[in-house]
Formats: sequence, C-alpha cells, structure tokens
Amino acid sequence: MTLQFTQRTSRLKAKFPNTIRRYRLQMGLSQRALAVALGTHRSLVSLWERGQRAPSIPRLFRMARELGTMPEALYHDFYSTFPPENAPTGPARS
Repeated sequence: MTLQFTQRTSRLKAKFPNTIRRYRLQMGLSQRALAVALGTHRSLVSLWERGQRAPSIPRLFRMARELGTMPEALYHDFYSTFPPENAPTGPARS
C-alpha cells in the first residue's frame, strides 16, 4: 500500500499560511531571510503565507528545520492521507 498525499485546499487558505508566518516571526526571520535559507525567492514565501501556493514535502521538511519546529507542525494541517471526497465521516474528533 502506498500513501498518496493530497492538499486540503480548505485548510490551505485558513491555517497553513498562518502557521508558516507565525513560526517565521517567532524566529525573527524576514520572508527574504527564510527564502535564502530555503534556496528560493522571497515572493515564493509570500505566496505560501498568502495560501496561493503550496511548498513541496521536501521543502516543508527543510522549512521546519529552519523554523525550529517539527515537520508535523507545518504539514499536518496542509496534507492529508485522504482525498477530500473520500475522507472518512463520523463524529468530530476532540
């Protein structure tokens, strides 16, 4: 069995960008400083923080290291093992 990761588009706009920005500001990094550390451009970091683009999984891991957190703190809100239309339904988790 292989895992397939799909974007949770509803959470992309709601939570993931806020997470990147929050961790970046806690570390005292500008968008440009984070971009340099990740080997990318500042405008791409801006797109992630606005929820208009999604970083790749490898870049998420590198970003987590640069932001001083675990990768799960960044990607669990953005990637799911279930496509939205096949997501299990049931009682809400607490």
